Amino acid sequence: MSAQSKSDFWQEHISAWNSSDLPQTAYCQHHQLKLSTFTYWRNKQKKQRPKLMPVTIPALQASVDLTLPDGIQMQLPVSALKPRLPT
Repeated sequence: MSAQSKSDFWQEHISAWNSSDLPQTAYCQHHQLKLSTFTYWRNKQKKQRPKLMPVTIPALQASVDLTLPDGIQMQLPVSALKPRLPT
């Protein structure tokens, strides 16, 4: 078995165990896995995980609200004002 296929094999078991409600010992017994080997691969893959995950933050739809003295109200998106505002 190649190193990549071993890693994939254990990653599948670790993911399945994380999704289950079983303790490690019960999961390993049920799947006929050595607990020490399972723990080794779990720790190895835990160390390889990135500490920070990329996050996409949606752009805010900022707007300017204008209320005129006669009660008329306008709401303009800032993007519509950018070409007209000095920088």
